[in-house]
Amino acid sequence: MADPAKNKKKPGFTTLIVAGLLLGLFCGLFFGEYTSWIKWVGDAFVGLLQMAVLPYVALSLVANVGRLSLADSARLLRIAAAVLVMLWGVGLVTFLAMTQAFPDWESGSFFSSSFTQEPPSPNWLDLFIPSNPFRALSDNSIPAVVVFSIGVGIALMAIPNKAAFLDPLDVVVDALAKLNKLVVKLTPIGMFAIVAYAAGTIDFEQFELIQGYLLTYAAAAIILSFLVLPALVSACTPFKFRSVVRASRDPLIAAFVIGNTFVVLPMIIEAVKRLEEENLVAASKSHEPDYLVPLAYPFPDVGRIVGLIFIPFAAWFYGTVIEPSSYPALLGVGLLGSFGKPVITIPLLLNIAELPGDIFNLFLASGVVAARFGDLMKTMHLLTFTILVGCAINGTARLDWRKLFAGVVASTLLLLLAALLIRSYLNANFKGRYSREQLVTQREMLFPDDRQLSEVEPFEMLIASQPNPDPIGPDQTRIERIKDRSLIRIGFDPNKMPFAYKNDDGQLIGFDIEMAYYLADDLQVNIEFVPIDRENLQQQLSEDHFDIAMSAQEGTLNQAAFLPAINPYMDITLAIVVPDHEKRNFRNRDLIKDIPDLKIAVIKGSFFAERAPKVFPDKKDFQIVELDSAAEYFNGKHVDVDGLVISAESGSAWTLLWPQFTVANPLKGETRVPLYYLTAADPEFEKFLQNWLTLKRADGTYQQLYRHWILGEDLQTQKPRWCIIRDVLGWVE
Repeated sequence: MADPAKNKKKPGFTTLIVAGLLLGLFCGLFFGEYTSWIKWVGDAFVGLLQMAVLPYVALSLVANVGRLSLADSARLLRIAAAVLVMLWGVGLVTFLAMTQAFPDWESGSFFSSSFTQEPPSPNWLDLFIPSNPFRALSDNSIPAVVVFSIGVGIALMAIPNKAAFLDPLDVVVDALAKLNKLVVKLTPIGMFAIVAYAAGTIDFEQFELIQGYLLTYAAAAIILSFLVLPALVSACTPFKFRSVVRASRDPLIAAFVIGNTFVVLPMIIEAVKRLEEENLVAASKSHEPDYLVPLAYPFPDVGRIVGLIFIPFAAWFYGTVIEPSSYPALLGVGLLGSFGKPVITIPLLLNIAELPGDIFNLFLASGVVAARFGDLMKTMHLLTFTILVGCAINGTARLDWRKLFAGVVASTLLLLLAALLIRSYLNANFKGRYSREQLVTQREMLFPDDRQLSEVEPFEMLIASQPNPDPIGPDQTRIERIKDRSLIRIGFDPNKMPFAYKNDDGQLIGFDIEMAYYLADDLQVNIEFVPIDRENLQQQLSEDHFDIAMSAQEGTLNQAAFLPAINPYMDITLAIVVPDHEKRNFRNRDLIKDIPDLKIAVIKGSFFAERAPKVFPDKKDFQIVELDSAAEYFNGKHVDVDGLVISAESGSAWTLLWPQFTVANPLKGETRVPLYYLTAADPEFEKFLQNWLTLKRADGTYQQLYRHWILGEDLQTQKPRWCIIRDVLGWVE
């Protein structure tokens, strides 16, 4: 009688992987941040996978390319190039279809710290030219390693006795493949550790702002990996759709969870070989999968091309439109940049699209999840490329035009349907919850719990300016008067957003206003706000209307003799605010010179009113219009004005209220404007203010307020990640 235990079917490898994944997910959600210790297990597993992959790729390419003849290599090159172009076409169609996921939305953005910075340029020579092959190997520079290995393989083609070298090399390649298989057996354990750590520590709240990108990218990845590419293989080869999906599931799951396609290259090779064996398709003697997979790895894949969707997302996020003329440059640079790393390519593309570079931080934050969908697509890309090229080389390719046509139509419709569903979701759920106007009009002061700033009372906000009712006595200093009165008089201009302005409730807020509260708190006094008359500011100071003017007062040449001895507290950047549709005409000086009857607005008495005529000295038909405030320009009081010369910091904040405008940077940040806190001539008080500003920088107050008011960052205390053990069961605090 047969032993029932022997007949019991063991769980398959895929089942074990899925089990590890689900257990890790449960463990992460249950224990939350307490799973952080398990990270070393996942890191050890990934390190073991990487251990043998790069030597395997390099030696496998040398061995397999070296066995080819010149005629075979030329044929391989033609076929591989044709398949790559076809796959890139699939990626491009997917990219264009998914751009429809972003609904029309006009918005502005805060000032970006990268406004005056040029993104780093990739070093293409170091990327592709292995001047030092050993350094390329140690740095994991895959394109350079592939170029070196292919070069050695090509050199071996013409050597008569190459078998004496290639046969032992095959033994080493087989040994490395077996080593990798041994490590792959640990995949269920590695999956458990990686997923447990990710599920327990990822802050899901940070993905709320980039949900449009994640939804679009994830939908494209799933449709491409599990429907479009398998259908393409089924239409061009004898393999059935179901067989392709079944063979690819292990490397797809591994690449998605690990977040690294490179370490699963041996799994991809084995998956293709297993597909050939299961479908009784004889592999050629040259072992195509062994060299086709590493050969295709350095080239751009559909995942990298679809990943360019982040640029249209960024434009939508900031409420701007990418000019159609910019798309060829974007796609060209994006395709070339796909040979390198996205951390270099994305900043370049943001610069070409004239988008704030600070959104790159959101791209990095999304990488925890988004990069895994990229690895999913890259893995399926490599599988598809290997199968299609392999079948074309060994003569088993079978093109079914009916299947191909039906697949193209169905895939396009499915992608458009997914894009339209995401568009409807974002239109209904995102725009209403995320109003950029509220980022300005409902912004709150950053009063820390350990300070009493919230107890500082604005004694009075005067409607009209008048001298201090308590003049400084003969033997009294300004600081002594401030402390004797328990009151400091602060001059303010409510039209200096985001430095000083009023919110929806009429409360005076902004960077300089909060700095005034810190100053009052440090002096242990209250505040009396006095309005500034810009045309008579020096007279107000000399007549003692206020102790200090704190509202982004620009230093101009006309005021140079009256500026205080203290250093400027901030430098701002000259820019031009223009209607969205006019931004393309203000990209640089040369384009601006071609605008007929140019009329530029400036704020009366500002540095920009003084500087504007010198920006375009060669332009004859150039008229300057002086305004009392920036609000006049945005309210349309001067409809014939082409743009407003203002600081990029202030202009960016205004575009949040008036999203149909945008900030142009024709001078590339070359003109900087100093801002001062102005006082009457008083060396002792000026020395105090200089030391006070130095201390505010040293203790981080200045930097914190700059990030909050100028860059628009929401500085919130990090809360513990939600987990079952704490938030449901209450077993831990």
